[in-house]
Amino acid sequence: MRSLCLVLLLIACGGSKPAPVTPVAPMPVVAPAPPPRLQPATLDEATVKERSRAFYEAMDTDNVPAVQAVMGPSFVVFDQARSYNAEHVVSRMTARADRQAPKRTRTWKEERVYLGPNTAVFIGNAVEAMPAVADQKAAEWEGWNTVVWTHDGGDWKVAHAQWQVGGLEAERSMWNEAYRKAIGFKQTANQHLIDTVKGRKPGTALDIAMGQGRNAVFLATKGWKVTGIDISDEGIRVAKEAAAKARVKLTAVQADNETYDFGKDKWDLVTLIYAGNNPSMIEKIKPSIKKGGVFVVEYFHKDATGSVGIGGFADGELAMQFAGWKVQKDEVVEDIADWGLRKLKLVRFTAQKP
Repeated sequence: MRSLCLVLLLIACGGSKPAPVTPVAPMPVVAPAPPPRLQPATLDEATVKERSRAFYEAMDTDNVPAVQAVMGPSFVVFDQARSYNAEHVVSRMTARADRQAPKRTRTWKEERVYLGPNTAVFIGNAVEAMPAVADQKAAEWEGWNTVVWTHDGGDWKVAHAQWQVGGLEAERSMWNEAYRKAIGFKQTANQHLIDTVKGRKPGTALDIAMGQGRNAVFLATKGWKVTGIDISDEGIRVAKEAAAKARVKLTAVQADNETYDFGKDKWDLVTLIYAGNNPSMIEKIKPSIKKGGVFVVEYFHKDATGSVGIGGFADGELAMQFAGWKVQKDEVVEDIADWGLRKLKLVRFTAQKP
């Protein structure tokens, strides 16, 4: 009987279908929450300047601990086409400190700061002074210093520091290269100048920042007695060659616009064509112009150069500076610039001395 029951049970089990099994979805894998990100302490412009000056003071005085405290993990110094990592910089500073090398100082002249969420960039122009020691004379040189600050999760650190030559020598080198290559600027005379002198009796003319002489030689061919000044010896050379080729006389003077003696009541015409917008220099030019003489300007409007840093004139700025003079032209135009050769907002101005 027990065997029969067992057989019947096996038959019953073998003939029935198993109950369907509902699949169970696997438990979702939850990634661990990332550690909270430390928000960088806010840096304002004044703080960036202060920290950057302190960084360079530590470098100049071989204060190794102070420099190491702000070195980021990717710290590098780029100086005169050579790069130095943190290990090299520390080694060099330590060696200087051990031999008690003279300490340099910096006088900051111009500083700019650019701020981002996790970066801050300092660019400063400084005159560095090295005192006399033993048989070495005291020396000074001017350069542009750049420091890139980044936030490492805990504090702001220096990722990159760079130096490049500045001052007059850097300007001269840049313009020499420009005139040597002779690209990126108009090769013929400025149209605003051509229009201004048409029908005007020639006299003495000063072309400031003459460059390769395109405007100076043009004036000389129209009978003007022309002096052109420029810091570029390459520009002076090209201008002299152009004058010789045109068989006209040109007095070419290698000089810095900022320090040149413009004289008094000396010129019937002074041009400032793509030569900056320095108000103090313009004030020094005004007394040099004779009664009835004219001052001719063409340069970028400040709206066209805001991100470049080369300055520009605002609407009506020159008219205000030449209050009391007879303003013959004061216009803002969209036109092809002589420098850069692309359409930009320009200022054209002419004023006659009463």
